Amino acid sequence: MRRAVPILAAVLVLTACSQSTTGSPSGNGTGTGGAATPTTAGSTSGSARPADRPKTINVRDVDPCSLLTEAQRAEFGTDQPPQKGAVPGFDWATCHYNRADGKYLVGTTVIGTEGIDFYTGSAQADQAEKVEVAGFPAVLVKEPGKLPKCTIAVDVSDGQMVDANVSSFADTPIEELCRLVPQVAGAVVANLMAK
Repeated sequence: MRRAVPILAAVLVLTACSQSTTGSPSGNGTGTGGAATPTTAGSTSGSARPADRPKTINVRDVDPCSLLTEAQRAEFGTDQPPQKGAVPGFDWATCHYNRADGKYLVGTTVIGTEGIDFYTGSAQADQAEKVEVAGFPAVLVKEPGKLPKCTIAVDVSDGQMVDANVSSFADTPIEELCRLVPQVAGAVVANLMAK
């Protein structure tokens, strides 16, 4: 994970825009699809036995900017046009949704070449808390610091995952980012399930 943190931070710096609308996210919208919950059961896509999932979803050809609807983006206070990108050195497609007030940035990532063991099998695995999103195994990763970020990576298929992340270039506390990210992850999974 040590290699992923600087890469993902660099992507955020390169693709983030400082403009979007003000507003606060609502946890009661119709697009959230279910929040992440802590779990100790189940296995990840990198384990010996298959992961328990409600469905296997191939995300290799999924556009990361299709993972949140326009209404969901508005619910999270991000009405700027989505910005598509990629993580250098990885086959990871990203999309970022920005706010004018710079309070936080919402992102989605499609990873067709790595499962959540990318996080759980790393040197910093103790920072990856196992959670569940709509029945799918997932991990919550908190990255405090000058550019705080909270990510939920969801195991959608063997060797594949999607992640939802909320980060800040402002003074938004990590706790607030981590309260919002389960709503984003729930919306992403609900949209994938509906495809």
